[in-house]
Amino acid sequence: MGILNKLFGGKKGGNVMPTTETMPDDQFWNIIHLSHKKANGDFEDQQHALNDELRRLAPQDIFLFDNKFRKLRGEAYTWDLWGAIYIIHGGCSDDSFMDFRDWVIAQGKDFYYRTLCNPESLVDVDSERIDIDWEGMGYIPNMAFKEITGNEIPSVQVENNEIIGEEWDEDSDDLKNRFPLLWTKYS
Repeated sequence: MGILNKLFGGKKGGNVMPTTETMPDDQFWNIIHLSHKKANGDFEDQQHALNDELRRLAPQDIFLFDNKFRKLRGEAYTWDLWGAIYIIHGGCSDDSFMDFRDWVIAQGKDFYYRTLCNPESLVDVDSERIDIDWEGMGYIPNMAFKEITGNEIPSVQVENNEIIGEEWDEDSDDLKNRFPLLWTKYS
């Protein structure tokens, strides 16, 4: 490794200031919107489009994007959202629930906030479109960062890892009572 890489942390300015700050909302959601629009709903295409968009940014901005993505995914870690997808797919593991939350973010700002405020609004979305196997979106910022800098993205804890809200019991009528429209459509 050359002296410049040792001093500056990689190929191109990979030395970032670890922080819990996140990318501003407008900038973050614009990047998500562009990647979603370019992909026409295709998961693989959206990953590539997001990677392309992120590689245009400075390493510090990729880091801030990653923080924002993780913060939003943590805010979506709710019993209500998990209950809704549990009904739709007839079950949902914790790993699949994380992938589903990535999918919700990837659909864009309006979809994300509408779904968080009212998970039962998913009743209006074609079930073929609702995905719990979107593993990969959360990895894209690190991939882009590594391509630019040669280094892993720094890890800072910004994601909520404690599930929020009122727990439901899958062996009771909790989900049926909490989400009657989803229950009627998918049970």
